[in-house]
Amino acid sequence: MKKGFAITVCILLLLPCCITAHEKGKEKKPKAIFNAGFKAGFQAITYNDPEFNIDGYTYNKSTIQSNRIGYSIAPFFRLSYGRLYLQTDAAFGITRHSFDFTDSNTATIENIVPNSTVYELKTYCLQVPLLIGYDILKKDGYGMSIFTGPRTKFIFTAQSEQKFKHFAYEGLEEVLNDKVYYWEIGLGVKIYNVFFDFVYDLGLTDTSKQIISEKEGKAFSIKHRDNILSFSVGMIF
Repeated sequence: MKKGFAITVCILLLLPCCITAHEKGKEKKPKAIFNAGFKAGFQAITYNDPEFNIDGYTYNKSTIQSNRIGYSIAPFFRLSYGRLYLQTDAAFGITRHSFDFTDSNTATIENIVPNSTVYELKTYCLQVPLLIGYDILKKDGYGMSIFTGPRTKFIFTAQSEQKFKHFAYEGLEEVLNDKVYYWEIGLGVKIYNVFFDFVYDLGLTDTSKQIISEKEGKAFSIKHRDNILSFSVGMIF
């Protein structure tokens, strides 16, 4: 009798401990969480060792790259599991850039006007990344994460705007690739539902095929890979 009573008391005493341990175990197990949001930002392009060859008129160290600000706007989707998450978005963007060949000494064509030979490019594109991220800081209302992954940029080539000013040939046009690949790395800061992203996209493939002058039946080689530095702000729900 006393033995049975003692066993019962022990069970009653241990039961709350077992329940507490079980609840703690359940709390530690992460759950998959789906979030969506919206973001907008700015971006600037720099080119990786570009090459131009228009009858000897080439890109060189005196060529000035003008990093004009572009824009992007996107809905995004995130699947989180603990501190890890997968994210993708569909970012519509406008990119702008220009090359100013001021003071270039490589011109061999007499008709090229010195100190004013400029090429400007504006493109409209859709950028789709597939990112994996990790929350290095995750507290109530605050967080910081790092992320990386591939990004594909689809360029609407028919809508691109190009201006070749004061070159020897008329009707010049850069033939763009309609699909370009990047590798992205970034840092994100979150304050409640607002977040800020700082991103660098490293170009993996060329954005251009060649420059042509249909009117004169000429084709010129051009090669460049663009790198994109961007900043965006958004809301996550």
